[in-house]
Amino acid sequence: MQRSGSDSRAAVLFLGGMAISTVGSALGALESTYIATDSDPAAGATRTAVMIVILLLASTATVPFVSGLALRWGSQRLYSVAVFGTGIIWSAAGLAILSGLPAYPILLLSAPFMGVTVGMTTVLSPIFGRAYLSSQSMAGAYARLSVILGLSWGAGSLIGGQLFQHTPPGVGILTRGVLAIPLAVVLVAVRPPTAAPEPVAQRGGSLRAMTGHLRTPSPLRTVLALSCAVTIFVIPFLSLIVPIASALRQVPLVSGAGLLMAGMAVGGVFSPLLVSRLQRHRSSLSGAVWAALSCGGCLLAFAVTSYLTSGQPELLVWTTIGIAYGASRYAVKSFELDAAVNCDVDDTEAVATVSFAKTAVAPLGLLVWATLIDHVSVETALLVGCVGISVSALAVKNSVARLSERGQSEVS
Repeated sequence: MQRSGSDSRAAVLFLGGMAISTVGSALGALESTYIATDSDPAAGATRTAVMIVILLLASTATVPFVSGLALRWGSQRLYSVAVFGTGIIWSAAGLAILSGLPAYPILLLSAPFMGVTVGMTTVLSPIFGRAYLSSQSMAGAYARLSVILGLSWGAGSLIGGQLFQHTPPGVGILTRGVLAIPLAVVLVAVRPPTAAPEPVAQRGGSLRAMTGHLRTPSPLRTVLALSCAVTIFVIPFLSLIVPIASALRQVPLVSGAGLLMAGMAVGGVFSPLLVSRLQRHRSSLSGAVWAALSCGGCLLAFAVTSYLTSGQPELLVWTTIGIAYGASRYAVKSFELDAAVNCDVDDTEAVATVSFAKTAVAPLGLLVWATLIDHVSVETALLVGCVGISVSALAVKNSVARLSERGQSEVS
């Protein structure tokens, strides 16, 4: 289907706003985790995890209210308010740090407010990504968007790795806030070519509906099981990349961590190819399982490389493996979102349920990884993550096979 000029313009403006915002996200993530690690290098992973956990707890508390707020205000207005709020909160934190206030306490105080906006945007971003790109498939829309996200995150990581060696703390935090504003302007000024579905009112409220999906055996609960396993065993590796680089004695720390982040982000460029390959003759959930197993293989490769090498050779090999890790991670998210919205559940409710489950279990994964990194070794954390996601993905794979067999027997 050919798109009109106005449709293409809306898509380009949205992608441009996302690209600018994602560059800022990379700068903010790199500097905030660097500040947390540098505040106490001996416990850098724990300090970073505590900061992110505070953010995640606020995000988890926010997600159940997103559908209700979207019904009251409209999804697009809520999304634009959340993005504007992101800009204001991060800018205020950056200015406070630049004024001379202690950086790590400021980030801890700001984390709950950041978590509120993260909870909103996590639910609404996939919905509007599909609407602005006029895509019928959530997997296809997110895979296309992952190219822009990967390139932009990679650019921000590389820029931050060099910039933060020569600037005072707070510059990256402030820049993250400022670069969120163009996306908010696009959301206010430009309507998506395809209307984003408004959420359906739920009897008893969204929280009750979400917990109902968690309790009731269904395809959505299988999606949630895999999403939670990825969140616990795979995602903390990226969140804790600065303390991991510190534990591996990469010098200078911020540029080494920036290069690793860039490698993983660039992997997003290859995500559409991986999604397309895994989609052949497979359901979205089955594709997510194979992408999760690929993430586990990357964690194993990281661990083996760390045992065998050190210094610059280790950094270069890790960055190369990081490209495969990034492609697999983006593919998992593409598939899990597509599987969720195809479970005969309202789109916003499905994405919100996945987001709620992931943010609820994310603190567990972060704290386990941080404890292993600070008190055992990076290699041990990587091996635990590899075994955990492999066992979980294979269990989900068996569950998918049983559901398929049950469906075929019912048809016959």
